[in-house]
Amino acid sequence: RTCNKTFSDQSKICPPGENICYTKTWCDAWCSRRGKIVELGCAATCPKVKAGVGIKCCSTDNCNLFKFGKPR
Repeated sequence: RTCNKTFSDQSKICPPGENICYTKTWCDAWCSRRGKIVELGCAATCPKVKAGVGIKCCSTDNCNLFKFGKPR
């Protein structure tokens, strides 16, 4: 499986056994100015998250795209 990874401009091959791509989003103290923090990666199962954290999981190559807004 290949998934998009945080801080990478190319998709990466996931480690053996990690066949799920995910996009995790959440807010920090700067959310109103910078927008949500986004984490992209691979996992063996869809990660469990706390309240206030968004998660989207998928199981095809490079399916965890995230469109960032234009800088203000």
